[in-house]
Amino acid sequence: MMTPWLHFSGGDYLIFKTWQPESKGAIAGACIGLVVFCILERWIAALRRQMEIQWGSRALALILKEKRDPSDIQNDDKAKDAISSDEIDVIEEALTSRQTTPVTVRNRQRTVPPFIPMNDIPRGIFHGVQSLFSYVLMLAVMTFNASYVISIILGLAIGEVVFGRIGRLGGGRV
Repeated sequence: MMTPWLHFSGGDYLIFKTWQPESKGAIAGACIGLVVFCILERWIAALRRQMEIQWGSRALALILKEKRDPSDIQNDDKAKDAISSDEIDVIEEALTSRQTTPVTVRNRQRTVPPFIPMNDIPRGIFHGVQSLFSYVLMLAVMTFNASYVISIILGLAIGEVVFGRIGRLGGGRV
């Protein structure tokens, strides 16, 4: 029977029916596992943020390639390098060195970026994995075991300290 309030006792099912820590050592092991799981979740979030920056620069490079001047045809190798490069600095250089006009579709400015399978399919996979991690953590919290809740909060905090600055555009971009 599940205890419907915060408690430190064992016997709650954690994710799987076979994972039911009852002894203090088993609960401690489950807590360590949850901390590691939370740190991994924060790493995946940081990796996704970093990839979002790279995917955005790649999409911008493709839009710039579509709208480049006919006089830039001899610089085709330079445009290919900008598209294949994952460096944001290359895109920023292209933006500052070239006057661009907004991409229009049917006389309207584009508000939705183009669908790029090599960007959008991995983005969907990342989102699915992050959702899976979030739901697993939610299920662990729903056991009302206070040691699990404390471990999850501690693991998320440690993961954010370690990986939180990665992929931040404001002041955290390294």
